[in-house]
Amino acid sequence: MPVIIKYVVERDGIEKMTFASKAEADAYDKLLDTADDISQLLSSSHLLTDETQVDALSMYLAQNKETLLQALGSKRKSKPTAKSSSTQDQQMSLEASNNHQDLEDLVIEKDDEQVNDLALDMDQDEDIDTLIDAA
Repeated sequence: MPVIIKYVVERDGIEKMTFASKAEADAYDKLLDTADDISQLLSSSHLLTDETQVDALSMYLAQNKETLLQALGSKRKSKPTAKSSSTQDQQMSLEASNNHQDLEDLVIEKDDEQVNDLALDMDQDEDIDTLIDAA
């Protein structure tokens, strides 16, 4: 017979949720604590009289705590890392260039150094031809 470990989150003697890992159970318990605190705040305001609305709104706000903190200005919006940002910028610039330019319109030009190197190579070839003709 297999042994199954379950973590149960319980509030006021009522089983709220069962989890397979302790970390998930702790996170859900913390979410319920946050929802309870928000519920007390909303109840004390007397703006919402229906207890089910207070509970639903409290749970929603607790689940979206990060966004709520950003909206309140308590927390800065998270910025993507520089590496992913530069990758996104490159992808956006590629997409923008693809939208505005067809392949037929593209002109590929050689780099100045490549052109100079090619000219030097051609000069050397002429010197070799002169040497061959003289021999």
